[in-house]
Amino acid sequence: MSGVLYSLEHSRIAKAVGGVVGLGFNPVVSGALLAFLLRAPPHVLAQTLQRVSLPANQDLTTAKTVLQVLLGIGLVRAVNRKLSDMAANAWRWGPAPGWDWPREVAVVTGGCSGIGLAIVHKLRARRVRVAVLDVQPAPRELARDDGVRYYKCDVTSSASVAEVAAAIRADLGDPTILINNAGIAVPTNILDISEDALRRIFGVNTMCHWLTCQQFLPAMIRADKGHVVTIASVASFVSLPGHADYGATKASALAFHEALRTELRHAYDAPNVLATVVHPNFVATPLLTDFEQHLKDGGVRMLTPEQVAADTTERIFARRGGQVIIPKSSAGTSAVRGWPTWLQVLIHDVLGARTAKMNADKKRGTARK
Repeated sequence: MSGVLYSLEHSRIAKAVGGVVGLGFNPVVSGALLAFLLRAPPHVLAQTLQRVSLPANQDLTTAKTVLQVLLGIGLVRAVNRKLSDMAANAWRWGPAPGWDWPREVAVVTGGCSGIGLAIVHKLRARRVRVAVLDVQPAPRELARDDGVRYYKCDVTSSASVAEVAAAIRADLGDPTILINNAGIAVPTNILDISEDALRRIFGVNTMCHWLTCQQFLPAMIRADKGHVVTIASVASFVSLPGHADYGATKASALAFHEALRTELRHAYDAPNVLATVVHPNFVATPLLTDFEQHLKDGGVRMLTPEQVAADTTERIFARRGGQVIIPKSSAGTSAVRGWPTWLQVLIHDVLGARTAKMNADKKRGTARK
């Protein structure tokens, strides 16, 4: 089912239809057309109708009604988007003040590969100084950049994070941007996963949010300036069979973000410290190496790390917090938990059957090797 949805979402026809619908709901477009029909001199209106092969005396009552409806819906949508954006930013209309990118320091966990590495490149393009935390060695491209500092760090260890945080403060000063990107996945059924693997994935994907924030957030609160970015997943909304551990950690990442955003405003009185949560769909990273081909065979179009990095850093450079779902066409997954139970069960059953088949195909392929 996910493959079918992806195919539909990304087909040329779907994109064309989506573009037309988007124009229709754009209040600027519908408002301009309605104003033209209502205010244009009769001779101008008649000439325009003739140019589109319509009679000069064409009855436009229905067209006017449709445009009025589209304008109304478009205005409601625009107001809703703005209210959502303001609500995620302590009801601030514009961007947070006081940012100067060459003077900022960003911490990126898991910054040596995949999404994290792509984010580092985007930050460096704006001359932000970056501290990369990872257990992997730094790639050569980062080692050659004087604006990047690499720190070997186990983000599941409070002692390791504290030691590295002290080194970062000594080397670069207090970070103003924290991007919790580090993540692992061990696709395993609930009864098959080992305790060690379970503790490991929760340590990397969940505990690290607390450990890094406890080190870097106090300085942001004192300055009332900062941005904490949590890289979650669409699995925050829909958990797949065989991925209960991963889905649980990403649901907790969303819960962490929601609580953090509220605490920043009400517990710490730091409304200018921003919080953003990012929910990418399937991304072609080392995390999915073993399953990437099976996903592609099922019709899933993989996101690139660069796509996710672009949308993530766009939010940072806009100086706005909020929720980012990538691609935007996957935004509907955030509503699944509000669907009727029977429909949720149906979706999970379809996805479960598909995932089970994919896992079986993978095992057969491994056995043949």
